Amino acid sequence: MDETLDKQYTDTIILKCNNCGGHLEVMKENETAHCPFCGMSELLVESDEIVIERIRSKTYQDIASEKIQTEKELELTKLQLLAQERFAQKLAKIRKSPLTVIIAFLTIAAFLVTIVAYRLNYKVSAIYIGCQALLFFVVWLMRMRFVKGSGIYLHSLFSLLAVLMIIPFFMFIGVEHQSFDRYVWQQNNLTTMLPKPKSEYGEIKRDAADEFVMLVGRVKESDFNTYVEACIEKGFNLKTDRNEGMFNAYNQSGASLKVAFTFRLSEMEITLTASEELNEYLWPDRGLSSLLPQPNSKVGTINTESEYLFRITVAKTSIADYNQYVNACIEAGFAEDILLYEHKFRSENSEGVVIEIDYDINDVMEIAVYIPQKAED
Repeated sequence: MDETLDKQYTDTIILKCNNCGGHLEVMKENETAHCPFCGMSELLVESDEIVIERIRSKTYQDIASEKIQTEKELELTKLQLLAQERFAQKLAKIRKSPLTVIIAFLTIAAFLVTIVAYRLNYKVSAIYIGCQALLFFVVWLMRMRFVKGSGIYLHSLFSLLAVLMIIPFFMFIGVEHQSFDRYVWQQNNLTTMLPKPKSEYGEIKRDAADEFVMLVGRVKESDFNTYVEACIEKGFNLKTDRNEGMFNAYNQSGASLKVAFTFRLSEMEITLTASEELNEYLWPDRGLSSLLPQPNSKVGTINTESEYLFRITVAKTSIADYNQYVNACIEAGFAEDILLYEHKFRSENSEGVVIEIDYDINDVMEIAVYIPQKAED
């Protein structure tokens, strides 16, 4: 039954004219019937026949509605199946795409690097690369659709963050992050020369009679600058060399101090080296030393004595003694190609023998005389 026929049966009822016996098609909502054959009009009484016809008309209407509803549901089901098929095809394409494979590779690689960095005690690097590995893993889950509700913009943002994490990783790679405990500041011959650092956290690396090395944690730049000023007040004000994050100096006893500050770790390293104890030496009168005048001071040590090189450290030498000795060397024949500075002298004699003299502010003079080619060999 087509749609027109369905409409016909659902909108009308079929009756018989009581006057002429003709067939009447009456709209089901009408209360009167008009015969087109004899022209008679009569009131529709709810007789059994009329009730049956009305029920039949209602049945046709219900069937037609159900048919339309069924057709709509079938059409919707077809659209849903088509959408699911397209989504499955798109998902399969994304899962097999080169980008998804690259992200999976980066995730595995980042996790492996995290493990290696942690085992090497590079904890700062391990933290950063671990976060990067986690971000790559989340992006991979999103692309595989294991995480629902993740749009293209969200996993693109996570991918960008993961890539940017490479920058701090290379900044901190190889950095051995240390967690410091409280240290005990011992008073001895070397530490009495130094002010105690402000921070109470650190580690004493070496505490010997000739050297003291300490690493101080939780240090700000202002703390470093304050500590350097305190060291200067303590007497380390000779031959100072002060740069950003670095301080080198000597005191009157000849002890050398080095203070280094690492900004990114908030750590300060203190290295104090005592002056070398020197005794009286015996000046040799043979070999290269015979070409030199003997210094006024008899306190020092002979470092090297060979056929081609002679080196000696002479203590208790003032700047006036140094200048006097330089002039004596020039008079002794070392008067060619002279280089003379405030605390350094270099020259040669007529046979090509070279002399170099360095003066340190702690009253120490280093003398080296050598035959250039032979000494190099």
